[in-house]
Amino acid sequence: MNRLFARIRPDRVDRLPFSWLDFKVGFRMLARYPGLTLVGTVAIAVAIALGSLYFETLDKFKHPRLPVPDGDRVVSILNWDAKAQEPEARSLHDFVAWREQVTSVDPLGAAIPFVRNLATEDGQVEPVPGAEVTANAFRLVGTRPLLGRALTEQDERPAEPPVLVLGYAVWTTRFASDPGVVGRTVTLGTVPATIVGVMPEGFGFPVSQRIWTPLRMDGSQLAPRAGPAVRIFGRLAPGKSMDDAQAELDVIGTRLAAASPATHEHLRPRVTPYEKPLVESGEGRFVMRLLSLVNGIFLMLLAVICVNVATLVFARTATRGWEIAVRHAIGASRARIVAQLFVEALVLAGLAAVLGLVAAKVALRWGLGMVAFSGSLPFWYDDSLSWRTILYATGLTLFGAAIVGILPALRVTRRNAQDGLRSAGAARSGLRFGGFWTAVIVVQVAITVAFLPLAAGGVFESNRFRQRAEGIGAERYLTASVDMDREDHGADPAAFTGRARLGFDELERRLRAEPGVEQVTFADRLPVMDQFKYRIEVDTTAGAPATGLRRSTLVQVSRGFFAAFGTSVVAGRDFQPLDFEGGRVLIVNQSFARHVFGGRNPIGQRIRIVEGEDDSVAGDDWYEVVGMVRDFGWQLDRPEEQSAIYRPRLPAPGAAVNLAVRVSDPDAFAARLRTVAADVDPTIRLTDVQPLGRVGGGEAQMNWALTSVAWLISFIVLLLSATGIHSLMSFTVARRTREIGIRAALGASPRRIVAGIFSRAFLQVGAGVLAGSGLAALLGIGSVRDVLLLLAADGVMLAAGLVACAVPLRRALSIDPTEALRAEG
Repeated sequence: MNRLFARIRPDRVDRLPFSWLDFKVGFRMLARYPGLTLVGTVAIAVAIALGSLYFETLDKFKHPRLPVPDGDRVVSILNWDAKAQEPEARSLHDFVAWREQVTSVDPLGAAIPFVRNLATEDGQVEPVPGAEVTANAFRLVGTRPLLGRALTEQDERPAEPPVLVLGYAVWTTRFASDPGVVGRTVTLGTVPATIVGVMPEGFGFPVSQRIWTPLRMDGSQLAPRAGPAVRIFGRLAPGKSMDDAQAELDVIGTRLAAASPATHEHLRPRVTPYEKPLVESGEGRFVMRLLSLVNGIFLMLLAVICVNVATLVFARTATRGWEIAVRHAIGASRARIVAQLFVEALVLAGLAAVLGLVAAKVALRWGLGMVAFSGSLPFWYDDSLSWRTILYATGLTLFGAAIVGILPALRVTRRNAQDGLRSAGAARSGLRFGGFWTAVIVVQVAITVAFLPLAAGGVFESNRFRQRAEGIGAERYLTASVDMDREDHGADPAAFTGRARLGFDELERRLRAEPGVEQVTFADRLPVMDQFKYRIEVDTTAGAPATGLRRSTLVQVSRGFFAAFGTSVVAGRDFQPLDFEGGRVLIVNQSFARHVFGGRNPIGQRIRIVEGEDDSVAGDDWYEVVGMVRDFGWQLDRPEEQSAIYRPRLPAPGAAVNLAVRVSDPDAFAARLRTVAADVDPTIRLTDVQPLGRVGGGEAQMNWALTSVAWLISFIVLLLSATGIHSLMSFTVARRTREIGIRAALGASPRRIVAGIFSRAFLQVGAGVLAGSGLAALLGIGSVRDVLLLLAADGVMLAAGLVACAVPLRRALSIDPTEALRAEG
């Protein structure tokens, strides 16, 4: 240390606020205090990682970057309904006029997204997301095919043979990366088509498509605001801006409104950046509001963690009183000393920022991988961190360093040099842990107590998926989401609905005839899935109690649902065929009868569905309860959450339809299920074909990730709490060595010494535990399990506080009175 002071020249101390020597000292401090370095770096790194991950998600969503040449000049054109305040996606009729009259956007193309079955020569049938696109889409994006060719204008002619272009993922998974795939014939929906090309990895235009066919629908033959949803796109012509394009569209829009006032009176054509319609959708606006709220949470988390680390830094800085006093005595200003301590904190925060950004990169790659697996991730999203995120992380680093370095520095530099040298020369510090630092320790203990039950509850929530499956023998069921393609793009809806009904009925009949199949049924939600709650009203004039549960799960089920899952009707009757033709009847479970009707017989009671997920169910109509079944399938924390209502409904296209097949070997039967469905009707589309025990796996993974974050935050705050208490007590013992020695010399018992010295720490831990318990109660304690978890968290925190005091306690009891008095004298 003397060599360090010897290198400090008074005439240079105040010249600059920082110097390279400050950074060198900062790195030395990292090695000199490894415990503080480890705890502080990990804690700040987690906060910066979470903040950077949040900001990158927000940045990708709010400022998407289209990975094509001059991607900022690629635009979308849409009709905006000014009256309904929402986009009108049925714009193929207007697209014809725009393509002929707009000159500031060239080329102008369109795409109709779809999901259709792709049947290969080996008999495999799986749904693939794709799009009917105009051929100019490939020129607009500027991506060359990996194999073969892209679509051409000639392919758009109705008389030309059907062709398609494969995406990279389909080529590798369905065709084993066969270089000779060009020229092979496959069946897309009901149409045989020839493969003419394969696009390179990462191409998914217009959003996340994996297969492309030529758009042959003539929009001029459609009525205004009719036909399928279409996405219209183009590139700004050279020398043209979005304002130029908007001006042209305004003129055309006015002309169309005058020609077709019944359909276009409130339509306003808009030109926007290509990716903006996704951000401005209803779901996009909700995500934006949610992400904006999360920003404040992460800033608060970083501030709390950095204040906790500042507590440790304050204790470390207090031990450097001699160094600071000498620097002050030889001419260093208070600002210069504060700057040095800020740089030391900046070195610590900088190291944490590097680790945090690496962690954010890994987490982002994992999260995007989960979304990409479902096929819904826009192709322009990647796992890179933008420069805006790096800048945001830098701001977080400076913010954290200011808290960690400047707050303790201002506290320890309040005294003048003479007082500092005098107290340092006396081998003691006059500094004290004041009310602010005491409050910090109380707050971090409270946060720990409040977070631990939430983290532990997440573990139970993760296990709930497994418990659901075990409760009904899910290993015996194969499930799939069922829908039907509308290759006619909505023409004659009644005919389509009738064809779908016949197709679903025939699928059920064919499956029941398959060897090894025991039961087949449909429902909008299966037993292991999370259920939607509906608000209900009970007809009290029929003798039902006026008070009781008024919310319940509602499941819409098809024929044989209860038999398929091995449950039985314990009162009343099962659904009958006429019930599925508009009958206003319901079946309830035993929990519903217990919590809604007070355990009375529910048969004959009347219920009205007030509101819920499905608007077609809610209304003014009364439903009569005709049966009661045993509870099954949903193992939830609160008994009243077991309540369920079952409504009869046959599977229909466009609605949520899940198929459940009870079979001896679900995995082995999966391929046969797809084959049977394709034989019944090639347009019947099966997705998420998997055993029932795996349903909810994505939810379980996401819950596991959130639970892990909660555990990590709880552990870090617990560690900071314990380390802060340890620093406080070590500092107190060092400062009160003379007092302890005098009290011991006067005959004070070890018990009285401990009570006098450590009572403050015990009070701080106790106050934090009480505050944390109150916070946890405000967050919600609704079950016995929650109470037990809270009590366990209280015990863990108290134990951690005692352990943190153990070493200072031992040091205090081992102080020799004579040595203490001699050292202080």
